[in-house]
Amino acid sequence: MRKLFEKFASREVIVYIIFGVLTTIAGFGLYALFLHIGFNVAVSNTLSTFLAILFAYVTNKIWVFNARDYRIRTLTGEFFKFLSSRFVTYVIDTVLLVLLADVFGVNPLIAKAMTSVIVVILNYLISKKLVFKNTKINSVD
Repeated sequence: MRKLFEKFASREVIVYIIFGVLTTIAGFGLYALFLHIGFNVAVSNTLSTFLAILFAYVTNKIWVFNARDYRIRTLTGEFFKFLSSRFVTYVIDTVLLVLLADVFGVNPLIAKAMTSVIVVILNYLISKKLVFKNTKINSVD
């Protein structure tokens, strides 16, 4: 049990949670703003997700996973993998959001809070295992 706690209480996980919460708050705030402006659920989610992805890539690369390889080739590959993985979780998020809000009648803001928990967990696992797994060198192209 102690090893399990230590694994989930690591610096990386704690920093990810902090930036994950900040990303979620930014995305949630933008989502609420776009809804308020008059966009529908799917468009609001798309716009807010894209802006949150940009923020998340930078914070994940620099502070969460300490990925210090700044060569153009590495940045391009990482960002493509990051964007692709976030697209997958965006689709999951949007499908669940539309189901909850439009089909089951859950308040759209509550639905977004519910789906965000799932998305944060999936994003961490994907980023750790696929995106930033071997990029801890200091270099610039």
